[in-house]
Amino acid sequence: MVFFVCSGCNESCKKSSLSSHIRRCPSCSSVTCVDCNVTFYGDDWRAHTSCVTEAERYERTVYRADGKSRRREAAAAEWRGVIQAA
Repeated sequence: MVFFVCSGCNESCKKSSLSSHIRRCPSCSSVTCVDCNVTFYGDDWRAHTSCVTEAERYERTVYRADGKSRRREAAAAEWRGVIQAA
């Protein structure tokens, strides 16, 4: 589950409740993803669909992606290439 932290009030919000938080928080200028530590401005957070997993983040030296996730990522990269080429 992806959580974001508001830059204005430091409240943690799930992605599903982030839009309502942004509407009611007047000092929210950006949000930061807790998992990958990337800051998003405006509605850029909506496009944040892939992130590092807990295993990748905390077990870097011993983490090995399984075959399914590698194939899935390769297929996604191929699809992004097709979309960008169009």
